[in-house]
Amino acid sequence: MKFTKVLLSAACSVILFAGCTVGNKAIVTVNGDAITKADYEKVMDVVKNNPQYKQAPEEQKKEDSPMMLMARERIVQDLIVRKLLDQEYAKRKISASEEEIKTKKDEVIKQLGSRERFEELMKQNNVKESDVDKDIANEIKILKLLEATSNIAVSDNEVKDFYNQNQAQFNFPQRVRASHILIEANPELIRKTIIDADKDGKLSAADIDKKVKEELDKKMALAKDVRAQALKDPNSFASLAKKYSDDKASAVQGGDLGFFPKEAMVKEFSDVAFSIKPNTISDIVVTRFGNHIIMVTDRAAAGLAPFEQVKGEIRAYLEQGKKISAMQNLFNGLKSNAKIEFNDESFNPENIQKQLRGIATASQGAPVNQAQK
Repeated sequence: MKFTKVLLSAACSVILFAGCTVGNKAIVTVNGDAITKADYEKVMDVVKNNPQYKQAPEEQKKEDSPMMLMARERIVQDLIVRKLLDQEYAKRKISASEEEIKTKKDEVIKQLGSRERFEELMKQNNVKESDVDKDIANEIKILKLLEATSNIAVSDNEVKDFYNQNQAQFNFPQRVRASHILIEANPELIRKTIIDADKDGKLSAADIDKKVKEELDKKMALAKDVRAQALKDPNSFASLAKKYSDDKASAVQGGDLGFFPKEAMVKEFSDVAFSIKPNTISDIVVTRFGNHIIMVTDRAAAGLAPFEQVKGEIRAYLEQGKKISAMQNLFNGLKSNAKIEFNDESFNPENIQKQLRGIATASQGAPVNQAQK
């Protein structure tokens, strides 16, 4: 489970996982259970704190703008799904124990490399650990519900059949599999950071150039130190990537980039990756992204990838597809059998859609169909 799946966007997290507030007038009832205006406003507050919202023109922030109408519809729909899921969990006595949550969270921390990295990502995403626990609990409960209501297992025969029927997808050019550690060193970003920090404008152009060079030298010194550690113990490459690499997407995988063709990477990187022998560590490779330390772990000749090499990817792909399909079918089934009443018609998705169609028609210069209002 990738951390990005656990630390969902703040808005989505609140929509799907936060408990509902009581003591406020219901805007929707789902099988008799209320969704209140306070529940809605709690999520809308998250939307309004999003940087993209803050940067939007004031016209788009009006309650009847297309952007805000679409946000309202999405929030209401997701709150309804959340309520239906809570009801189904209660009906089936599905829960996530503290031990299950702890075990899953420990897996996340292990993938990230350290508790410190876990806390750093929470801080970057402005997420509390209690929110992470709620997200993990929800993931556990949804998986239990899917397992109870759907067949989401993927058989060996399904994996093999997919491979046999889609061989064109696995006919690759020459590829290598490599891991890397990236120490970011972008002169322009460093320069901008230095200038932004110089609030009083005391630094001259020469001062700024000097500071940029000093920072680049520090980055290179760090890269050399990390490479020396990797050369001393090549088996430590994965842990070093988790600790030092600025490529966070691959760092959680120990720096592993998987198999890739030469054209997939920038030239400086590919030239080295395709020239060194497997299980050797490269010199420091400088690209526009910074300083890379590369270790090639495997090679694959051009042609059809062997089944054993790709079966894991196929299984993961098929499992994900089954889960998505099962979840959509589950949501549709719960909604079709539910009694959903809109106490405030301004939150009814059908009415919101009518407003959006009216705006679209008006923007095209045609008269608005009064029947759609």
